Amino acid sequence: MAKPERVLRLSGSYHRKDGVSEEEFHRFSRYHAVACAKIHQKYGILKYQIAYSSSSAQELAKSMKTPYKVNDHDLEIEYYFKDVATLLAVSADQEFKDLHLESEPYVRHDTATVTLTWIEVYLEGGKLVNIGPEGESLFPSFAELSDIKVTEESVAKYYEE
Repeated sequence: MAKPERVLRLSGSYHRKDGVSEEEFHRFSRYHAVACAKIHQKYGILKYQIAYSSSSAQELAKSMKTPYKVNDHDLEIEYYFKDVATLLAVSADQEFKDLHLESEPYVRHDTATVTLTWIEVYLEGGKLVNIGPEGESLFPSFAELSDIKVTEESVAKYYEE
């Protein structure tokens, strides 16, 4: 069996601005996501998704009494790609920049956080995947997967600080 390729994921967690209702934030972010997805496809992003964390979802998480702090962000955006050049190309797209300017009335960029990771999928569509006949992971070694080079190029700036 061939080793699965490394897929990188950049996720961003965002809060809505004060005075923006959850419903209004959802309506805007859904419009925004559809428009962004068309741009992401053009540049070869493998997957793009949004995870919503409404107050009711956060309350459910708190009621489960896990030993962990419940993240209070309103939404998480995830980009999946094979190399950082793909993400940098998206960020330089003028239509993408313009779309992000539209988010200013809705999104608190000052509290946003991002995480860059690689993904190892072991269960997909209810089926085990990327597991060898001896029960071992088929993914490359940690050394191979963690060999992520720092880039000299930064993402394009598209919002005010």
